[in-house]
Amino acid sequence: MYIFYFIGLFILLLIASLFSFLETASVAISEHRLISLAESKNWAKRALQLKRQLEKVLIFSLFGNSFFNALVTTLSTMLVLQIFGEGHQLILSLATLFVTLMIIIFSEAAPKIIASKNPLLILKLVALPLFYLFIFSKPLIWLIDKIVYLITRLLNVGEADGTSLDELKAIIADKRSPFQDNHREILLNSLELEQLTVKEVVIPLRNTEMINLDDNIGEIKQKLHQAHHTRIIVYQNTIDNILGYIHVKDVMTLAVDDYNILDLTQIIRKISYIPDFTLIVKQLKYSQQLRERMFLVVNEYGDILGLACLEDMLEIVFGDFTTDSPHRNYQIIRDENGFIVDGAMLIREFNEATEFGLPFSFDAMSINGLILKYLGDIPSVGVCFRIDKIVFEIIQVGKFWTERVRVSRLD
Repeated sequence: MYIFYFIGLFILLLIASLFSFLETASVAISEHRLISLAESKNWAKRALQLKRQLEKVLIFSLFGNSFFNALVTTLSTMLVLQIFGEGHQLILSLATLFVTLMIIIFSEAAPKIIASKNPLLILKLVALPLFYLFIFSKPLIWLIDKIVYLITRLLNVGEADGTSLDELKAIIADKRSPFQDNHREILLNSLELEQLTVKEVVIPLRNTEMINLDDNIGEIKQKLHQAHHTRIIVYQNTIDNILGYIHVKDVMTLAVDDYNILDLTQIIRKISYIPDFTLIVKQLKYSQQLRERMFLVVNEYGDILGLACLEDMLEIVFGDFTTDSPHRNYQIIRDENGFIVDGAMLIREFNEATEFGLPFSFDAMSINGLILKYLGDIPSVGVCFRIDKIVFEIIQVGKFWTERVRVSRLD
């Protein structure tokens, strides 16, 4: 006779645990993962329907779990009374505590821990049967949902906050996330792209390959024949008077070694000007629409800051994949105190190479610009100063700029 009571208790605990499984697995599983499986798996399709009604599913799970746990308590009380009668209050109390412990372990804690670690496996097992029970229970769930809604309105509880950008970055950066390291870095860089402007990728004009139409035609031909890039900036007299750029393949259409300045002016292509505060993500779309890869960047006063290339914008997301010309091969030497670098080196490139995290707050593109704007003057050799925990020591200076500087970090 008593064996049926124990079998009943076991079945009720098992059913109660199913609701705990569903509750935790529905929260833990990614909706996007279920979407990818729903086309071919019926259980995934039902699990996705449950996931999209998560608030109601939580009410359903809590109600089912509580209801069957209450039946477990009731049945265990009846069993104790059958065996010992009504006079053994101490035994009844101990039996109640024991049943409560069993409920916590087998109906609450264990199912939720298992479901949190294996949500996909759990949903494969419970999604189909509990989905149809969920549909059957909808009138009761609707009633409970309305009561809860009225209570939350009285307490002035608003909508749940969505996932913030910082939380999303933390999820992607987590080593346990299913991303390869290089894919993880690309995703993190893509999230940063919304905040970066083209000023982050500007190449100062003095670091680019350029030709001056006022130069001797022989010198111009030599520069074109030895160019490291396919697009060469063209200016006349001063670099503030930029006419456009010449594509090397256009030079090949001219008579071999028998062209003049007038012939070159015929193949100059126009180059677009963009403000330095343009977001990179918008400029990428603009480049795609117009099929342009190179732009001149100007500040709010109309001064030319430098050149911005599509390749550099893409490298912010995907990492380096182009070969720099000698014009941009900056010296960077590691020593026991930090790094010795060229002042012309871009802050962005230094940060990528060293992970020092030099600040952009001084509105400077290069290390030399950062030093000049922080000090307000051209420094002398031996000058040493600190920005936050990063120390700069001037090693060599030119006429108007810092040529070599040691950059180190305070521990």
